[in-house]
Amino acid sequence: MGHSSATEESFIKINLKRCNGCGNCIIVCGGEVFEMKRKKARVARLRNCLECGNCEVACVRDAITFQMPRGGKGITYRYG
Repeated sequence: MGHSSATEESFIKINLKRCNGCGNCIIVCGGEVFEMKRKKARVARLRNCLECGNCEVACVRDAITFQMPRGGKGITYRYG
């Protein structure tokens, strides 16, 4: 898969060899999960992920892989 900017536990992985730094993931992400570093997208705030999968769809280079997280790893609700 190449080098990834996220840990193996992460449910969002970025193949840095495929990423061209277009920024589409940043544009579509409502949780501000991504940031650019050295002209490549990076997962900066995984806890903010809304689990929509838009990042994977918006990536024109198929550099992002999104998988639904295991229980206890995704969105946490405080109320209700």
